Amino acid sequence: MMGPKASSGFYLSRTSALLLAVLLTALLLALIVLAALYGRTMRSERRGGHSDPEDSITANITESPFSFTFPTEPPGPPGIWDHPRLPPYLYPVHYDLELWPRMEPDGEGKYLMSGQVTITVRCVSDTDTILLHCYKLNVTRVLITSIETPIEDIPVTRMWYSTRHQYLVLHLATALLQGSNYSLYLDYTGTLSDDYSESGLFISHYRDQEQDRVLVGSELEPASARTVYPCFDEPALKATFKTRIVHNSSYVALSNMPAIAMSEREDENGTKWTVTTFNTTLKMSTYITAFVICDFDYVNTTERGSEIRIWARKEVVQKGYANFALAIAGPMLSFMEDFLNVSYPLQKTDFVAMPELSVGAMENWGLITFQENSLMYNPDKKFSTSRALTSLIVAHEIGHQWFGNLVTMKWWNDIWLNEGFASYMEYAGASLADPKLRLNEFFMVHNLINIFDRDARASARAVSVKEDEIGHVDDITLLFDEFTYDKASALLRMASTFLTEKLFIKGISSYLKKFSFSNADQDDLWNHMQSFIDGQKEVHLPASLKKIMDSWTWKRGIPLVTVNTSTGTLTQDQFKTANADNTTSDNNHTWIIPIYWMKNGVQQPIVWLDTKTKTVPEMTTMDNEWIILNINVTGYYRINYDEKNWNNLAKTLEEKPQVLSVVNRIQLIDDVFTLANSGYLEYETALSLTRYLEHEMEVIVWYIVLKHMNSYKKSLVTYHSFPLLKKYILKRIKPIFQHYASVLKRNFDETADDFFVHTGIDLIFKTACSLGLPDCLSLASDIYTKWMANTSNNGIPQSIKGTVYCYGIAVGGEKEWDHAWNVYNKSDLSDVWDYSCLKHSLSCTKEPWLLYRYLDIVMFDAAHSLTETFMDMFKNDIGRHIAWEFLKENWHRFKDETSGDETEMLFERLVTDLGWKATSELQFQEMQLFITTAMDESLRESEVLRLERRKKARLEWVNIVNTKIIDWLQKNTLDSDL
Repeated sequence: MMGPKASSGFYLSRTSALLLAVLLTALLLALIVLAALYGRTMRSERRGGHSDPEDSITANITESPFSFTFPTEPPGPPGIWDHPRLPPYLYPVHYDLELWPRMEPDGEGKYLMSGQVTITVRCVSDTDTILLHCYKLNVTRVLITSIETPIEDIPVTRMWYSTRHQYLVLHLATALLQGSNYSLYLDYTGTLSDDYSESGLFISHYRDQEQDRVLVGSELEPASARTVYPCFDEPALKATFKTRIVHNSSYVALSNMPAIAMSEREDENGTKWTVTTFNTTLKMSTYITAFVICDFDYVNTTERGSEIRIWARKEVVQKGYANFALAIAGPMLSFMEDFLNVSYPLQKTDFVAMPELSVGAMENWGLITFQENSLMYNPDKKFSTSRALTSLIVAHEIGHQWFGNLVTMKWWNDIWLNEGFASYMEYAGASLADPKLRLNEFFMVHNLINIFDRDARASARAVSVKEDEIGHVDDITLLFDEFTYDKASALLRMASTFLTEKLFIKGISSYLKKFSFSNADQDDLWNHMQSFIDGQKEVHLPASLKKIMDSWTWKRGIPLVTVNTSTGTLTQDQFKTANADNTTSDNNHTWIIPIYWMKNGVQQPIVWLDTKTKTVPEMTTMDNEWIILNINVTGYYRINYDEKNWNNLAKTLEEKPQVLSVVNRIQLIDDVFTLANSGYLEYETALSLTRYLEHEMEVIVWYIVLKHMNSYKKSLVTYHSFPLLKKYILKRIKPIFQHYASVLKRNFDETADDFFVHTGIDLIFKTACSLGLPDCLSLASDIYTKWMANTSNNGIPQSIKGTVYCYGIAVGGEKEWDHAWNVYNKSDLSDVWDYSCLKHSLSCTKEPWLLYRYLDIVMFDAAHSLTETFMDMFKNDIGRHIAWEFLKENWHRFKDETSGDETEMLFERLVTDLGWKATSELQFQEMQLFITTAMDESLRESEVLRLERRKKARLEWVNIVNTKIIDWLQKNTLDSDL
């Protein structure tokens, strides 16, 4: 039955009318509480246990003001509410939850919701105070009863909010008793966020089939369940959930479990609503509860008896964009189930493509949500990396169904147990979806290259943090970074290598089974796996698994292993960049490093570097011998060799590059340039490893080479070096360019599924064109001309659009520029990548007057960002000079047209981009003069100091290029016919 209309205040206990004395006492207590809280109460029919779906207390929130506000300050000295963790007095067993979000705004434009939750709790220690998480909710009624003795309600004598840690604090007249079970019933109201970037329950507006639509979605990780319903919002406090969602009848409601019943409800205004009731969940954490109300279509299939549905906007589903996700989701689930030897426990899984979501995807159990672009794949856009990235994201979220959902970290300081394992599993899952994604290479370019760089910066942190370092909910959010994802997965990959995958997966499988529907920390993981290590004889470790892995997870930074092949000596230290901001490290730390290595093409037994220095006689070499460490780059470290070994590796690459795997060729290039940039070795040593590139036909290796050689901080281009550099690079890049240019002319479709080609081909084409290779400029011009003739049918492969647009305009003139400008300004241009490529290409023209006209147009066009246009122009030589002159001439106009923040950003980029391109003292003096005369006094001094630092580093580098590097290039371009 329907309960009475809710009102402000909270519910106090009612006793039997036959006991008059008790009744008077209760009334007196109520008056005292009401006087203290300035509220009003209403009696209602006492409720206990789990609510019946049809017996709901409903609040007409469009009419009730809910003006009552609870106190938000503690009544006296510090208490348990001052701690960031809930006290261990109670734990939840079951939630019976009803949500009723309104999808139309009220008179103030707010989207309101009401809800009720009954939480069954177990008391493990006597307490007269209950703490629940509750944030941005207005609790309007509370009722507490004992399940064992439900005759009496337990009076609440005081209720208030502790805002610091987002607690609802309930003080009770009598204590809850150890070993007893209780029912906590709460009515509450709140608002939906109309900003999808905010966590919690949000409302999202989108277009579908040329109509405005709306949906309700949730994003609760890490600590936003408390904004949707009062709860024990910690990952270890798992419970079961039975959910009801009240919604407009024209929409479908989704939650973690399958819907088991639908009924109709009429509100006080006579409006009829649908109530969808869902089956009871498995035991799970609050942050993976999920709710969606939408008007989507879906495609579905069944995998091993479990239904899989892919939901998305109707027009997207009709176009077939959901088919790829449907094709890979089931096989990935089955693969991981078999790989881990742990059954997938759910009977249905919904994958929902949200037009807007604050994260790329969220692994909610049974209701996985994605940004639309992360899940939907347009098969017409064959020449892009989107297919591989969709596979990667889907595999990551499916991995979470075991790592995070089935077994959850005890507390957020071990969040890497969730994200690291899911990131580790995503590569295996993605490779299953696309066998062309070679696993080691994929991991290298998508994970290690990035994290090796980030882990050497001053901002690096350890994977593991101590519990007491998380003092506020905001500290949790900061843990969702590249160290939790990329570094943690790299460390797990390293462990799986030295343990062997067979032993690693055996231990992980047992770990998942032991801690299913429960929680673990990293010590639980290592100690559990140790029992499998102790029970076998094939793998021998120099220390316990915990000691080995603790040396990695508790330490920031990446080790540098240095090899002397004359003595066979290995040493380890923390790798430090040349960045002056790099923090001082703990030089006493010792990593326990597994080293797989090769000598003269033959793999050798593993070596453990578990001390600062170790001598390995087998690593000594003769004059023409060579060694390479970190085979397949499964270890988490960089390597520096002595000059003899670097030279022998360069010779080996020139004579027989295939003796080293693709991933080790990438590693050598990345290590040698990084070491040179940080002062560990001479830059000529790095360049010597590029001599072989005429024989390198792997796009991804070239991508890493060019990424380093085109570095804006260490650009090899000066007016003096350019002719020699052009000869050197074009001689080596011409073969791979000609190969893919031929493929492009013949049938580029044959590369459609090659992630590695479409990751790096544009940089190869761009470099060839920027260095003036006639074949490249001609190809770009021809493709661009064909596109101009038939703009509506854009057949330019997405992966080379940037180069084609840019050099089609650069080779052309006003006609080519005007065409790009007109297309760019079309209001219906929906392809974000196409839009971005066109925008940048407008700065590629070599006609100074066109560049000046472009800036003059943008200056007075609110639809375009003048700052972004400057940034684009700073990237090429002619545009940089035109933009700099225009900025000086029109500074006062620019300042009047832009905000203070945009002006400050321009100065920051000015110092960065122009500073790294300047080649003389005079150019820096001109920039400094502009800053001191144009910039606000409050920021002037810091920018001048930053420019001075940039000048010192830049002019030192220019001197090296114009002397030592030019000398090296002269010796290595003697045979060039270009």
